[in-house]
Amino acid sequence: VTIDGFLIAYGSALILPLAVIEGPVVSVLAGLLSARGDFHWYWALCLLVCGDLIGDMIYYWVGRSGRVPIAGLGKLLRLRNLVTPAVQRGLRHNAVKMLFIGKWTHSIGCIVLVGSGMMGLPFARFMLVNLLATVPKSAVLFGLGYFADSYCTLLERHVLLATIALCA
Repeated sequence: VTIDGFLIAYGSALILPLAVIEGPVVSVLAGLLSARGDFHWYWALCLLVCGDLIGDMIYYWVGRSGRVPIAGLGKLLRLRNLVTPAVQRGLRHNAVKMLFIGKWTHSIGCIVLVGSGMMGLPFARFMLVNLLATVPKSAVLFGLGYFADSYCTLLERHVLLATIALCA
């Protein structure tokens, strides 16, 4: 059983919860399935953006509510506090840049989102910046799947080339 099989079998009702769990993969698959006529592209894209934002809220909440337990874990592991008040001020001042970088680079996204909650970044500002970063990111990933439909057979024949291109 695959994600695209689930999406086809159970319809667009699964796009939102799956986008909360794994947004980028579901975005590409929803684009591919929309190109094939299984979904209306505008509903799928709206659900993808909402799912991504719900995931961001969860990460923010983990950071906001887990500030003390996370700090306690650091003390237990004998990690010293590397985030001095001066660094915190700098991060707050550059929060918009950090959130955009976190949203567009999947390697540090979780850290940035949880850290925003831990630093007490205002929730409205956090959500606005994430919305502004999520819409183009989701659209690009969705478009990648949407326009890749005609290239699927080519990619299947050249798996190594496709893998290198996707990693790049």
